[in-house]
Amino acid sequence: MSQVWQVAAQGGLVVREAPELQSKEFDTKLSSDAFVEELEVTNECLHYQLLAGSGPECGWVNLKLDDQELLRCIIKARQESLDECRPPFFCAWYSGGFSPKDGEKLLAPLIEAVRDVGLKDAAIFHFPDAYGMTDEGREPWASYIDLLIEEIDKITGSSRPLILFGHSRGAAPATCVAYRQPERVRKVYIAACGAMQLGEATGWELLSHSFKQGGDRELLKWFSSLQPQNILLHRTAHETSDAEFEEQVQSSKFLSDMLQLMRCQYRDAMYPDPARDFGEMEVSIMAFSPLLDPSCQPEHCKDWGRLTNDFQLQTVNAGHMDCLQVQAVPILWDGVKLEPHCPFLSEGVEMHRTLQNFAQVQAKQRGEGVCELFARICKDLLQFL
Repeated sequence: MSQVWQVAAQGGLVVREAPELQSKEFDTKLSSDAFVEELEVTNECLHYQLLAGSGPECGWVNLKLDDQELLRCIIKARQESLDECRPPFFCAWYSGGFSPKDGEKLLAPLIEAVRDVGLKDAAIFHFPDAYGMTDEGREPWASYIDLLIEEIDKITGSSRPLILFGHSRGAAPATCVAYRQPERVRKVYIAACGAMQLGEATGWELLSHSFKQGGDRELLKWFSSLQPQNILLHRTAHETSDAEFEEQVQSSKFLSDMLQLMRCQYRDAMYPDPARDFGEMEVSIMAFSPLLDPSCQPEHCKDWGRLTNDFQLQTVNAGHMDCLQVQAVPILWDGVKLEPHCPFLSEGVEMHRTLQNFAQVQAKQRGEGVCELFARICKDLLQFL
């Protein structure tokens, strides 16, 4: 049975053969004590089947007269699809500055961890340029979110519950999809990203305007600050002359490809409209602040809580990018036990970074260590299984 309505008007209701007001009326009214089953609703008119009371067995009646309610719904249909009964579908967005191939590689361990914990259906989604969208500014962002929802629905249907994850710039599409479809989204996980502020231009919009004032070197300087362990990137951005910089960019496919991505995803980019694309929503958010990233400290992330009344803020002892990696473990270096973040190595920054990288590689090879961020997310995901 679908929805059931009870007549609320005194004196009964006029019943017509069709929804149009000019259509033929029945000789008898629907009684004021009648109960009817909904067959269809069109333009504030109810097509009904009589269940109890007196009047025509079937016909059309007005639901309202001016602001007066003529019938009230007493049994609402619960149309729960098979998709709604299935475990949530996990959607992930990687950080800006990565191609689709490299972004998928970056988040592959997260997808594997999520599947291991029981959410077997998961997928990684991309930035606008990967879908051939190259327009700039606020206006095209809504079309990008439309496209993402279409891509999700192609995989999993239009009613299946969703869980969303966004790392760094990936937080923007994750948040905006949740804002567009709060009834489907069970939770949003955000890593290494300062809060999107209600009613204010996002950080990506401000970055775009700033990068338009600078050149390619400014793009690389900013990106290298997010990856302090990448010594080559740091040297190119900060320690080369202008001539050397141009020569290295032209001779390095890695650098030229990266700059092209950075121009597209950050400088000449599209970004959310704060008046249209995000705001307060009834969706749970858990944000992770990587304590070794100066730009994403807890004070930068706490305002994600202003978008929801169900907010959790956690910290991980990692940097902006390596929060996605197996955390380093203590290692032996020339017989001396060193912690990867050993204080007495602070003067030798490159040696410090080298030891960090060495420890992470060693931990991966031995199957040791764990990605703290992924472990926290997977533990929290158990509530949805």
